Amino acid sequence: MAHFPPRLSWDDVRRAIDAIGKATPIDLRDRAVLLLLATTGIRNGELRALQLRDIDWRAGEVFVRRTKSKRDRVAPLIEETGAALADYILRARPNVDSPYLFLSFTPPVGPFKSASPVSRIVRKRLRHGGIELGRVAGAHLLRHSLATQLVGRRRPINEVADLLGHRSINTTALYVKVAASQLAEVALPFPGGAA
Repeated sequence: MAHFPPRLSWDDVRRAIDAIGKATPIDLRDRAVLLLLATTGIRNGELRALQLRDIDWRAGEVFVRRTKSKRDRVAPLIEETGAALADYILRARPNVDSPYLFLSFTPPVGPFKSASPVSRIVRKRLRHGGIELGRVAGAHLLRHSLATQLVGRRRPINEVADLLGHRSINTTALYVKVAASQLAEVALPFPGGAA
């Protein structure tokens, strides 16, 4: 708990997403990847495990399987992210017999086999959006950024924990540290008066 989690401001995340074009299949896939990571807080491995059947279009939800905590969970699918996913599926996703949502365009076309391709997509798109990157710049950076944004918007910590799929609220408590202005509001006066 001694360090602050690496994170981006929502303006930086938004700028990176807005910098992605819509002209090529790779652009459409990458835009859907970044939006899904940035708005649901899912992990790299969870994103790679997503299947087409895991999107509930009517309910506006993403069913997340095989989570780190070994529990399935449901994440909300906001309208912009749903539109980007639909655009990718209908206009860009390779026409191959695979249940997986996100596919590599590099032959052999198929699901991402490791975390590296997703991390490369995130780093490439953040750099393209003009974001200075530190040593942590993969999918987890977007997860931290979402959690920090939600805490900053005063979302209940248990709600943030549920969205991120944390078993323990103590894991989520890391993000409370970044809400310094909110912590200042509840700080007690120094005993003995002003120094």
